[in-house]
Amino acid sequence: MHPPPGISHILVISVLSIHMKTRPLLMLLGLVLLAAGCGKRDSESKVGRLDTAPSATQNATGPDSPREDGSAEQSVKPPAAAPDQAVKADQAAETERGDLQTGDSTTADAPLESSPAEPASGPMLPPPPDGNSDQPSGKTDEGAEDDLTKFVPEGPIAEERARKAFLQPPGSTSLSKDGRLWIDAKRKRVYVDGYVALTHGPLEMFACPVGTKEHESIVAVLAKSREVHAALLAIEATPGAPVRFRPEFVPPSGQIIRVWVCWYDSANQFHVVDARQWIQDLETEKSMTAEWVFAGSGFWQDPDDKREYYQADSGDMICVSNFSSAMLDVAISSSADADLLRFVPFESKIPDRSTSVRLVLTPVPAETDSQNPPKESDVLDLPTAGDVPQKK
Repeated sequence: MHPPPGISHILVISVLSIHMKTRPLLMLLGLVLLAAGCGKRDSESKVGRLDTAPSATQNATGPDSPREDGSAEQSVKPPAAAPDQAVKADQAAETERGDLQTGDSTTADAPLESSPAEPASGPMLPPPPDGNSDQPSGKTDEGAEDDLTKFVPEGPIAEERARKAFLQPPGSTSLSKDGRLWIDAKRKRVYVDGYVALTHGPLEMFACPVGTKEHESIVAVLAKSREVHAALLAIEATPGAPVRFRPEFVPPSGQIIRVWVCWYDSANQFHVVDARQWIQDLETEKSMTAEWVFAGSGFWQDPDDKREYYQADSGDMICVSNFSSAMLDVAISSSADADLLRFVPFESKIPDRSTSVRLVLTPVPAETDSQNPPKESDVLDLPTAGDVPQKK
């Protein structure tokens, strides 16, 4: 075992001082050498501590500090680095911290390593079809329909049955290429076919064109409102004016039009009634007595294509609530407000929904100053089964 360098020097100098009688000077020199030797030892000790310092990624609480789940984390010591490498590492770390603070890091713009792509957010898409299948998505066989099943009625729908229920009225002329509309100019009648669409619920119309307002109309008619308007003009009915609400209420005007309803029941018995019998007045709890007048609706121009459209084609053919677009309207005040509706279907008098019907519209002759005006019963012949022939 060798003594530290400073102790060796003191021993040698002490021996020499005995012979050379220079003890005071030599003892001072020995103390200087001893201080130098201790300083070198302290420097080496610091380097050794740097070599064995724990990694920055180790847990700060110790090499075997417990994790959150209770297990102990094993510390891994990196291999000791040389003193020069430790100093260089410290200098590099200081330089990097300075760069980050000043924003001048040369590695700031360096591309990062690509990470696995994260799935896009949003609704999960269905898995792709089997790779062994040659069928495109949504198909099960060649030419097959997609997964959405189309509605197929069990039998002919009401509109189809109504189109085929009756033959053309005798002596009449067709006025509609696609609809079921005829006139008898001699007898002053308009015939139009349809079906029962509503027997219960809020009511604003008695009749509407098919595909418009069946949810609030008793009968759906197989003709457009403008076609029925033209048919009434063809039998010389006189239109008036629709209702006005401002500055004050003015009821609709025009010639009175009587509307009859014809149908066959399940026993094939013929029936005909005044259409007002199918409408109940909530104020009297009896059938409606108000008359329908030929108000005539009106036209509006589309600002884009500049074409004119007949307003009643939207559904307001024969109304029981006042509308400025009505073709036929009741000649009284009858609100269209849902809370103030005055009329409802008279359920006990209406046949089942989808029952095929034929409407017969006849202008009521206006009162004249003649001393012998014609009686309404003489002019308005009640329709018969002969006016509603069935297909064999």
